[in-house]
Amino acid sequence: MSISVTFSTVVVMLLYCIPGFLLVKSRLLTSRHIAPFAVYLLYVNTPFLIIHSMQQIEYSPYMVKYMAIALAVSLAMMGGGMALVYLALRRRQTEIPYRICVCAATMGNVGFMGIPLLQALLPDYPQMQSFASMFFLTLNVLMWSMSSWIMTRDRQYISLRKALVNPAVLSVALGLALFFARLRLPDRLMDMTALLSRMSTPISMLILGMRLASAPIKPMLTNRLQYIAVALKLVAFPLVTLALCRLLPVERDFIRGVYILSCVPVGNTVLSFSELLGQGQDVAANVVLLSTILSMLTIPVMLLLI
Repeated sequence: MSISVTFSTVVVMLLYCIPGFLLVKSRLLTSRHIAPFAVYLLYVNTPFLIIHSMQQIEYSPYMVKYMAIALAVSLAMMGGGMALVYLALRRRQTEIPYRICVCAATMGNVGFMGIPLLQALLPDYPQMQSFASMFFLTLNVLMWSMSSWIMTRDRQYISLRKALVNPAVLSVALGLALFFARLRLPDRLMDMTALLSRMSTPISMLILGMRLASAPIKPMLTNRLQYIAVALKLVAFPLVTLALCRLLPVERDFIRGVYILSCVPVGNTVLSFSELLGQGQDVAANVVLLSTILSMLTIPVMLLLI
């Protein structure tokens, strides 16, 4: 895969942080404005991103088969990986930084960064963009349940209702209903869906830039725990994912797509949920930003393996 395309794609995404950073530094906005942006991202942009990606495919037994495989793989990767990291650090779970880092170790930016990367690196395999919605589904189910419980230590988040009744899951349900019914949205609605979908990445990075401007830089660069979480997400997680996927009887392009999704940095969703839950916002911002910056180096290098 092209190192230059990968590098430039990541750099452009980082540039989206600049407006948010400048708005806070110029005091036109403050850190108090981050939560409303996070709500907008979760409740507006995320659903349209999912629906738009699922409207790009047509029904076929092949698509049904690989969407099911994508869902199973994403559950094994993210859920299993997070459980293993949690068990390894269970004695430190009274400390918020460790709780945030458990989630950060496997919760990747599979939607806002993963889908643009797939578009750039696998242009001849557009099906993978729809398969990515299964990863985004898993991410959100885990974030609304297991991850939220880990962050807050509040058992009310271990709830089937919270895991299934949330914007991302409902959007996937709608997308699947349209997919199985073989229905396409009218052109004008598709245009609106496409526009709001494309806003997802800029808005998510805008939030990151705002948090960066309101948090001290030194803790991001000097905290050993954050580097460990980032190393798990950017190096260990993709390597394990690649090894497991090579055992599956699936297409090579599917393996490449899953591997690309596993290489993305810590998801902005971790930061958005920490903002909504009021737990570990600075740590979440640090690991998201640190992993995003380092991914400019790790993603091109890791993709050399395939």
